[in-house]
Amino acid sequence: MPTFATLAYFYLFPSVTQIANFDIVWRLLFVVVIATVILPLLSVFIMLRFGKISSLYMDDRRERNWPLLQSAIIYAAAFYVLKDKAPVFIPLFILGAISTMVIAMLINLRWKISLHMIGIGGFCGGFSALLLIAEEGNPLYLASAFVLAGVLGTARLVLNAHTPMQILAGFLLGFSLELGLALSIAG
Repeated sequence: MPTFATLAYFYLFPSVTQIANFDIVWRLLFVVVIATVILPLLSVFIMLRFGKISSLYMDDRRERNWPLLQSAIIYAAAFYVLKDKAPVFIPLFILGAISTMVIAMLINLRWKISLHMIGIGGFCGGFSALLLIAEEGNPLYLASAFVLAGVLGTARLVLNAHTPMQILAGFLLGFSLELGLALSIAG
């Protein structure tokens, strides 16, 4: 989701791309993709190869904490690299993702929460904050993100991957944390 949020940030908020050098945008995106997609996936495949997780789906909640912890550490490194080099909302999205991963690990000790919904909820919360703060952008894109969240939540229900409460809790955690974090820093 931080990669998707970064793409949306540069595409949907024209004032950012007007002041950012195109080459810098690609460099920032490269760092975000490596840190939030490539390295966490590599980490999961290594854990799968060495038997630390039984499948990529990690249906057993007890298998989810090591991948979450490793991803949080990788994201923290990305945050450190980007905090002074990127527009404020990019490291903010990553900081929100780190926070939700840590909270999800704690919740996961007792109860399975939807990580997919945490991610899309965080995107919706961050995007909502951007619309409020930047006072630009098209709210129809935000509406589309909420529709996408509904489709994702429905898919997780159809697959019997989560209960409705796990889906709702995941969405609300991601949404409220990203929205609150962005608004507190901006205000």
